[in-house]
Amino acid sequence: MQFEPWRSQVSASVSAHWDPLVWDGIAQYYPWRLFAAQSLRSGVIPLWNPYQFCGTPFLANGQSAVLYLLNLLFWLLPVARAFGWSAWLHLIITGWFAYLFLRRISAGRLGALAGAIVWQTNGFFVAWIHLPTVLCTATWLPLILLLCERALTTGRARYALAAGVMLAFSYLGGHPQIFLFVALLTAAYLLARAVGRAFPRPPLVRLASSLKLAAVTAAFALGLSAAQLIPTLDLLRIAHRAFVPGPDSYAAFLSRALPGHMFSNFLLPHPVGHPALGTYLGPGNYAEYCCYVGIVGFAFALWAGFAARTWHARFFASAALLAILVALGTPLNWPLYHYLPGMASAGGPARVLLLAVFSFSMLAGLGMDTLGRPALSKAEGSWPPAPAVRSWSTAILLLAGAAAAFLGWFFAALSRTLEPTMAQAVVAEARRAVLLVVAAIVLICAFRVAALRQLAKVGLLVVLAADLLLAARHHVHVAPLKWIYPGEVVPAAEGRVLSNAADWPIDRFPISVLPPNGATVYRLRDVFGYDSLYLARYRDFAAALQHGDPSPPLNGNLLLPRLGPVYGLDMMSLAAVQTVLSPVPLQGLEIERVGAFYTYRNPYARPRAWVADSAVFRPTHQEAFAALLKLGPREDCLIITGPDLPAEDLPVGLAPNAIVRDLSPNSVAVDLPQGGGYLFLADSYAPGWRAHADRRELPVRVADVTFRAVAPPRQAKSVVFRYEPASFRVGLFITLLALGSACAGGGWMLAARGMRG
Repeated sequence: MQFEPWRSQVSASVSAHWDPLVWDGIAQYYPWRLFAAQSLRSGVIPLWNPYQFCGTPFLANGQSAVLYLLNLLFWLLPVARAFGWSAWLHLIITGWFAYLFLRRISAGRLGALAGAIVWQTNGFFVAWIHLPTVLCTATWLPLILLLCERALTTGRARYALAAGVMLAFSYLGGHPQIFLFVALLTAAYLLARAVGRAFPRPPLVRLASSLKLAAVTAAFALGLSAAQLIPTLDLLRIAHRAFVPGPDSYAAFLSRALPGHMFSNFLLPHPVGHPALGTYLGPGNYAEYCCYVGIVGFAFALWAGFAARTWHARFFASAALLAILVALGTPLNWPLYHYLPGMASAGGPARVLLLAVFSFSMLAGLGMDTLGRPALSKAEGSWPPAPAVRSWSTAILLLAGAAAAFLGWFFAALSRTLEPTMAQAVVAEARRAVLLVVAAIVLICAFRVAALRQLAKVGLLVVLAADLLLAARHHVHVAPLKWIYPGEVVPAAEGRVLSNAADWPIDRFPISVLPPNGATVYRLRDVFGYDSLYLARYRDFAAALQHGDPSPPLNGNLLLPRLGPVYGLDMMSLAAVQTVLSPVPLQGLEIERVGAFYTYRNPYARPRAWVADSAVFRPTHQEAFAALLKLGPREDCLIITGPDLPAEDLPVGLAPNAIVRDLSPNSVAVDLPQGGGYLFLADSYAPGWRAHADRRELPVRVADVTFRAVAPPRQAKSVVFRYEPASFRVGLFITLLALGSACAGGGWMLAARGMRG
């Protein structure tokens, strides 16, 4: 609400605290989901986004999640409302999956319900709820493990096939880092279960059978996700995220590990303040280190971990311990960082806390299940008798409550000199934790009375849920629909727009007119933007426009124009920028409108498409970039990257401009006043762009570092550009092949089962 287009249109009485991670929900995901929904409704798969970065690959950015089946909600419902429905749907089904998994591994109804409640309302999910890809990716983890369990215990390939389908769902959910952790735990579960002693078969036979089932799972997961995976891998080759292994990059990776004092988040939800209330004083962003599973749930998880006499309890206790050690930045990260594909680009080790949260959720269910069950099956081991269970769980609850009370006093004492409001909130949380522990102990004692046992079970579930729901207060932000990108920013903006912003800080609202990717919502064409993957050569052009680093220090995924004097006016004009929006006065441009912000017109802006009669060729991108910096943009000559391939006809007296017609997000036509020469289009180039004129395909070349150029023949009246990346065609073919195989295999299994019946 502190910058345009909200500040001048929303009531000034509305107060908010800046949280850049939460803001990503409106700055990134809303524009992406809106653009995808609009494109799909018009019958076009959005492979390209023409509104940011002078054009950028869209589907290949995995977080666009265009191919994720449950994102049909955004296609069928109003996009703003679909966010809420999507969150509810995923929380419900992931809780149901966790319940089914716990029931499969011999937990009773009480334990299965407890584990499901902890998993679906844990602090990690709540903190990331505004970024839908985290939840969409993690939702499928318990179902994947359930299907793997059934595949291993029954030896039937159909369960392995189904596990592969669900693993593909997880990947298509759109968060590569979270998927990496989901896949890592799945692989660990398969391996540990295969080499364990839970099955009576000989070890080599057991291992061979498990490897066969794992191969089926992996093959179908890769095949069904190929339409997304292959374009993403293709984009990674040319994206701005260049990974250079070495001691410095490893040290930077470890710098984002879980700080030791944030481990207290397992006992108190906000030990160092609440981000939504503006009292958070911890490092980085709260969501990066949030791992709260409820103090009651955590106590029962500890009980199950210490008293681990079943295979699954031992496995999840080990998984939780290893995940915490990795998150803390211990030397366990070294082999993962250097040898696990994707770990080095995960940003930091702290998000592996998701696996600790999941493991604690399962342990909480297994631990609470023992209250009403004195023993489990002999094949799975046994627990201590019920009186011992009640005594030990009561003792651990008392220790957890005492630790929470001490932490509350300790952090309140530390913060009182800095933020009295935070101190009061921490003390209130500590008191609530103690009350919840007391209530849980009373209910555990009620298990001794047979007449009160059922009531005690319900009461424990209520206490467990209340603990997590109270911790979730103020985290979920809901706003009226009219606040979602209200009004118009520019009534009639021609050409491209440059929306001025100074930075994207972590502790205050940015000084900005239009948020990153807001141009996608308003159908404006912006020079800058915000994406997890964008073209590396375009970043070089943005650096030339800025005369420096175009990203804020804390987020290299953002390209933002600098406040103050207009830098790189020649580069800005080359990109066809006709309108500049700024919160402060600028020099060197014609002022067009003054209101909530300043609107300027660039009189030097070139057309989006024009024709040059000559070109300078440079063999590499580095040499072309150096030539552009030295020579500057010229109207009669282009700097083309690649071998010297002159145009067929170099006419005399060409008209300087052409008419551009946008046919779809993936295609654009340029009507020529006269053929010949070099047609320049101020849209970003990426492999996969093809051009045709007079039924002939023309080679598309990189011009002036990042844009497109073709050499049309003299008789050509128009040139049509289409984005048709081979990576998507190949990936889609593999996905359809895998889908057909899965359907055929499933049909054959059902037919065989019917014949046996």
